[in-house]
Amino acid sequence: MPSTSATLSNADFSLRKWLLIGVLAELAIFGYCYAIQPELNEVFRHAARYSGRLSLLLYLLTLTYFALTFHDTAPGVLATVKKLAIIFCVCHLIHFGFLTTNVVLNGIEPVPFKLAGGFVGYLMIVLYPFLIDRIRNKKLHFIYFLYVGVVIIGTYMARIKGEFPGAEPGPVHYFGAGATVLALLVFGWMIFGARPQVQG
Repeated sequence: MPSTSATLSNADFSLRKWLLIGVLAELAIFGYCYAIQPELNEVFRHAARYSGRLSLLLYLLTLTYFALTFHDTAPGVLATVKKLAIIFCVCHLIHFGFLTTNVVLNGIEPVPFKLAGGFVGYLMIVLYPFLIDRIRNKKLHFIYFLYVGVVIIGTYMARIKGEFPGAEPGPVHYFGAGATVLALLVFGWMIFGARPQVQG
């Protein structure tokens, strides 16, 4: 019976198809928010909220695949990681558009050091798909997932603490922060602590 890693290493999908599905999901989120919210500023506030949750799921999916196939040397593994990273990148950039518009329309003042940290995170998200083929040491890829994960955790913690106007603390924020912390700890151990299984 094939191992989970072997099965995942053979995973292949159409980037164009799933990228289109991701973009359509973002448009559906905006359309839904436009339909239920009477004011434009609230449309973008809610669109940023829901698209951010989609970004969280895409990040966790990409991290999960990367970690579960980390010790697999099949040539198609990183190609699949790259596809997932591209989909996450495009969808998160759309989320960034919603978020930026929300900040402008609702007069939210960004905190400088958080803005700088978030900017670096977005820069890494944009650059990673272009650099992934050039990073020879697979462990260095985890720097990307770690930093982006820390930014995500910080974002949800700010909402839990009530530091972001218009976002009431709720179960989804605790889930987002907790799931990201758990994923980084478990997958970090799988990458750096666990010994790869020898296929016999």
